[in-house]
Amino acid sequence: MAMVFADPEMLDRLAKSLDSKAGAIPQLKSRASALDAGDHVSGLPAIASWLGDTAKDLRRRANILRSPSESPFDSLAAFGLPPGVAGDPDAGKKFQTELKAILEAQKNGTPQQRAQAVKDYFATLSPAQQAALAATDPLLVGNLDGVPVNVRYAANRITIQTEYTKEAAYLATLKPTDGAYKRTQERVDTLRSFLNPRIKSYEDPKTGQDMKIEVSRQFLVFDPHFGSTADAKSSPFPDGRIAEVVGDLENADNVAFRVPGITNRLDNFNGFTNGGYQLAADPNGNERPDSAVVSWLGYDTPELGDSVDPAKAFAGGAALNAFRQGISVNLKPNAGLDIFAHSYGTLVTSKALQAGLTNVDNVTFMGSPGLGPNINSVADFKMPNTKFFAMRAPGDWVSYTQGHGKDPADFKDITRLGTDGASGHSQYYDPSTGSLANMRRIFYGGDAKPLTFTHTSLDDEQIGAAEAREMVGFLHSKVPPEIVVKMGGDLDAAVQAHFAGRTGVKDLLLEVHSVLGKYNMLDRVPPDEMFGKINDLAGNVAYKQTYKAVKDKGAPDFVAAAAGKAAELASEKLLGAVTWPVVKLLEVDRIANDAKQFGEIIDRGTAEIGGHVRELGTELGREGAQIYNDTKELSEGLFKDGGKVVLELGDTVIRPWNAGQNAADIWKIGDDAKDKIFAKVPDIAGGLNDVKNTVVDKGGDIARSAAETGGKALDKGIDIGKGVVKFFGG
Repeated sequence: MAMVFADPEMLDRLAKSLDSKAGAIPQLKSRASALDAGDHVSGLPAIASWLGDTAKDLRRRANILRSPSESPFDSLAAFGLPPGVAGDPDAGKKFQTELKAILEAQKNGTPQQRAQAVKDYFATLSPAQQAALAATDPLLVGNLDGVPVNVRYAANRITIQTEYTKEAAYLATLKPTDGAYKRTQERVDTLRSFLNPRIKSYEDPKTGQDMKIEVSRQFLVFDPHFGSTADAKSSPFPDGRIAEVVGDLENADNVAFRVPGITNRLDNFNGFTNGGYQLAADPNGNERPDSAVVSWLGYDTPELGDSVDPAKAFAGGAALNAFRQGISVNLKPNAGLDIFAHSYGTLVTSKALQAGLTNVDNVTFMGSPGLGPNINSVADFKMPNTKFFAMRAPGDWVSYTQGHGKDPADFKDITRLGTDGASGHSQYYDPSTGSLANMRRIFYGGDAKPLTFTHTSLDDEQIGAAEAREMVGFLHSKVPPEIVVKMGGDLDAAVQAHFAGRTGVKDLLLEVHSVLGKYNMLDRVPPDEMFGKINDLAGNVAYKQTYKAVKDKGAPDFVAAAAGKAAELASEKLLGAVTWPVVKLLEVDRIANDAKQFGEIIDRGTAEIGGHVRELGTELGREGAQIYNDTKELSEGLFKDGGKVVLELGDTVIRPWNAGQNAADIWKIGDDAKDKIFAKVPDIAGGLNDVKNTVVDKGGDIARSAAETGGKALDKGIDIGKGVVKFFGG
C-alpha cells in the first residue's frame, strides 16, 4: 500500500469531468424530447444540478488542499482536543511554567524518568488544559516524550501550519531562476502535504469489506529548525527532525521504528515515510489495527560528502536510544518493538545499541555500509534476547563497498533474509518484493507464511561486487580514515552544487581534482599501483563473466575455465595498453602537484620565519626602549644628585661654619641616590632578562619553523624525485 494523499490536481480533473457530463445533459434531454421520450429522462436536470454542485465542492476541496490554512482550533479538534482555549494566549502559560519546572527538576534524569514525570504531570491536566498547553508552546509539547500522543500530534500540526505559512511567504519572494527556488518549493509542498489528509485503507471488522477514509497525518516529532543545512545556496532552511506514526501507537501490540540513511530531509520526507505505510499494511493494502509504525527521522542525516564520517551516526545513535527509552512510557507494557534500519541508518542503529538500547525484540539491517569497525558479528552487541536479521539485495553497491565496516549480511551468526524482486539500494520496501514480505512477517509475528532466506555470495548477486569490495579495501589501506573524512567534507559543497544544477560535470571534476591534490592522493596511491590493482580486478571480472557465459551455454567446466583465462589475459593486456598513457598523465600531474606544494611549503615557511623575525625585532625594540628609558632616568637622577653634592662641598669651602649642615645634606643626597639605584637597577636587570628570554623563545620559534619547513620541503622533494623516477620507468 502506497501512501495516498487527497490530490488537488486529481480533484480538479474529476470536477472538470463532472462539468462535462453535466454540460451534456441538456443535449440529451433535447434529443429525448425529439424522440417523444421526455418523460423517461425527467430526472436529468436534477442529475445535472447534482453534478454541478459536486464539481464546485471538488474545486473547493482542491483549493483547500493547495493552500491549507487552519487555526490552532482546527489542529486541536483534529485529534479530539477541545479547541475553545486555543484563542486565549494566556490560557496555557501557567501550565507551561509548571512543565518547564518539571523538566528542570528532571534535567539529570534518564530519558525514561523524564518522560514518566511528563506523563504524570499531563495526567493531572484536563483535556482543555492539555489543549491550552499545546497551543501555548507547540514546539516543546510536540517533541516531548511522555506527552499523550494525540496532544503531540495536535501540537505538531500547529507548528507545521506556522512553518508552512512562513516558508510559503518566503517562496513567494523567490524567482524560479533563484538557486533556492527548487528545494524551497519542494519543502513548501511537503509541508502542505503534512496538513492535507491521507487516504487510509482498512478492513471493516464488522463486514470484512475494504474501506477507505480520509484521516489526518500523525506527527510524533516535528522540528523544522533542527540540524544542519544541507546546502545553504539551495535552501536556507535546516534539514529538520520529523517522525510520523501510522496506527494507534498507544494501543498497538506491535511497534516498529524505521531508521533512514543519508540525504533524508524535511523536503523529501514523504519518500522515506512511504515505506512506513507499506510496512503497516497487510498483503491486501489495508492497515493492520494491531500495529503502529514510526518513521523516525530524528537525527541530522549526512549528505553525500560527509556520509564517510561516522560522527552523525554517534549523535543519531544517542538520539535513537533516548527516543526509545522516552516513548516507552506511552506504549503498552507488553508491546513488541522492532527496528528496521536502512543504509547509514544501520550504522546509527548500531551506535544506539552500543549506547545502551537493549529493549528491542528484532533488528533488521538493510543495505548496510557496515556497523562500525568494532562490530564483526551479532555476538559483539551482547544482546542474546534480540533477534538480528540482514538483507542485501543484488546490486546493492553500498553493502558491497563496506564503507563503515563489515557488511552484517556476511555475519556468520546473523539470519540473512531473501529480497526476491528487489534490486539495488532502494527497493527493500517496494510492494510485492520478498524483502517487504519478510519485514512484515518479522513485524507481525506468528504469520502463517514463513520467512525466506538466502545465502548468495557477492559473485552470485553481481559479478564485480567482490572486486569492488577488494578495491575499496585497497584504498582504505592506503588512505587513513581521518583523511577520508576530511576529503568527504571538502567535496560535499561541490557535490551539492552539482546536484542542485548550479555547476556542471566539468566544475565538479575540477573540484575533485583540487581536493585529491590537496590531500596528496597521487602520493598516497601512486598511479601505477592504483591502475595495476584495477587491471588485476578487471581481469578477475572478465574471467568470471566469460566463465559464466560459457557455462550457461552448456560447456564443460574445463572449457569455461580456459575461456575465462583467455578473457582475463586479454582484458589485462588491453587495459594495460589503454591505461599506460593515463598513468603517465597522472604521474605528470603528481609531479606538478608536488612541485606546487613544494613552492607553497617554502612560501609558507618563509612567511612564518619572517613573522617570527619581525616579532623578535618588535619585542627587542620595545624591551630595549624600556631599558633605555630606565637607564636614562637613573643616569639623570644620579647626575642631578652629583651636582647637589658639588654645591654642598663648595659651600663648605666658602663657609666652613656650615660644614656640619652640609655634611648632613650630602648624606641625605647619598641616601636618595642609593634609593634610586635600588629602584631602577632591578627594572633594568628585568628588562635585560626579558630580552634574553625573547631571544631564546623567538629564536626557538625561528629554528622550529626552519626545521619544519626544511623537513616538509625535503619530504616533498623526495616525492617529486619518486614521481620523476616513476615517470621515466624507474
